[in-house]
Amino acid sequence: MTMNMELLRRDWMKFAAAALGTIRARAAQKPRWEPKVAENISGTDDVTLRWLAQLGLKWVDLQGSESVDREKKGFWTLEDLQLVQRKCREFGLEIAAITVPIAWEMSAMLGAAGRDRDIENINRSIRAVGEAGIPVFQYRWSPDWVWGSEMGYKTAPGRGGAQYLSFDFDLVKDKPPFKEVGSISYEELWGRLMYFLKAVIPAAEKANVKLALHPKDPPQKVVRGVARLFTNVEQVEKLFEAAPSPVNGFSFCQGTFTEMGVNVIDAIRRIGGRGRIHHVHFRGVRGRVPNYTETFIDEGDVDMLAAMRAYKAVGYQGALVSDHTPHLTDDVPGGRIGRTFSHGYIRALIQAVNGEG
Repeated sequence: MTMNMELLRRDWMKFAAAALGTIRARAAQKPRWEPKVAENISGTDDVTLRWLAQLGLKWVDLQGSESVDREKKGFWTLEDLQLVQRKCREFGLEIAAITVPIAWEMSAMLGAAGRDRDIENINRSIRAVGEAGIPVFQYRWSPDWVWGSEMGYKTAPGRGGAQYLSFDFDLVKDKPPFKEVGSISYEELWGRLMYFLKAVIPAAEKANVKLALHPKDPPQKVVRGVARLFTNVEQVEKLFEAAPSPVNGFSFCQGTFTEMGVNVIDAIRRIGGRGRIHHVHFRGVRGRVPNYTETFIDEGDVDMLAAMRAYKAVGYQGALVSDHTPHLTDDVPGGRIGRTFSHGYIRALIQAVNGEG
């Protein structure tokens, strides 16, 4: 009997060891979640690209893309895009997203003469983006795409003497519309967006390119006579109902969603659960409209670890960009010190959520 018990004990130990080995092997094989950690750039100079490569980044978001069209044609060709791709690849970087110049959209946003020609040029650019293998085409839909005091922004003191950017609606609530833009109602701006999407979605589908609409800060309902289309989650979801193609997506700017005063984690799960988050700006904000302040990434109102968990939960695989950062007194051009801090924080959060299993 004693010998039988001993044999049984040994068999159990072997079984337990084998089971533990299997669990460990499966854990080791589990793929890590790796969104495309990226940075906004406006040019492909060596200093900028070397900085990003030394941070360990593999992706860039070409947000300042005016110089890509070297001949000022009003659209991009495959050759234009390949030129900047080759430059990025010298530093081991790929383009995760490219943003259309706001001037190329202006006639369409204003419903002005020439919009059909400009939309066709945008379609030519989308086709070239697809041929180049760039996955995301970002655009904006706010003809008053301006910043500074004329839009209600001011500077505010931050920690250690850093300089923050704050929005105060009282500074602009009584100011007239911009002369070159005029007053635009929600219905007018929405109708022009639908006209635009009806033309560009087929081109994006054929090119296998995802569209990402970046909302306008501040998400105040109307600023200087121009309505905002996206001031809550329901309005964002309305976009997907109106144009249900899977290429029709959103740039989830966490700062803008925080400024809306919505539950940001819930918004990530709602929009990301639809597969419609095509780009992410990962930044911190304290407050909401009509008054808020853009902070360092670690001191805003949103639990950034919970946000990162939400992106992982919805299976987000696109670019994740640091975006706005307060100005440090002794920073270098492009806010590189502040953005370096943001990238260290972002990478640590990704490691943390991967470590949770």
